Amino acid sequence: MHYFLISLWLAALPASAQVYKYLDAQGTVHYSGSPRDLSGSVPITLEPLNLQPALDIAPPDNPQHLLPEQERDHPPYSALKIEGLPVEQALRANNGTFTVQLTIDPPLHNRHRLQWLLDDKHYGQPDTQTVMQMNNIDRGMHRLSVKVMEGNKTVQQSQAVVFYLQRAHQR
Repeated sequence: MHYFLISLWLAALPASAQVYKYLDAQGTVHYSGSPRDLSGSVPITLEPLNLQPALDIAPPDNPQHLLPEQERDHPPYSALKIEGLPVEQALRANNGTFTVQLTIDPPLHNRHRLQWLLDDKHYGQPDTQTVMQMNNIDRGMHRLSVKVMEGNKTVQQSQAVVFYLQRAHQR
């Protein structure tokens, strides 16, 4: 903990500030921005800080969630929307099985695959099918979205659709 606080203090100093290390009468190490009259007060040479700008990452629900422009060789999809779920009412599927469709425009690029996400977890394997049959889904509230993938990179992600599933009670 002691070293963490020192590191935090050192990071807060201006780049041109000098730091001194010294021992008190009890042998405890101290750090200061000015030299002490005590013997053993020595200046410390600090390495330059390695500063990196923060990445600008869009939230996952943003339909314009894209790779940086220099990493794309195609325009973003103007339409990436999940359909087939009822609006403002519950979906009735007694066995928990139903089908949803993805509207995508322009058509899916040949290097892209679709990864469906149910409750923010991968559902199935990435493929090119725009129709997905959901099987044995538990009753209750769920979030469904789809990511357009190029290899392991997310190119774009649809807005999440929240739906409520009603089904017969399982015994």
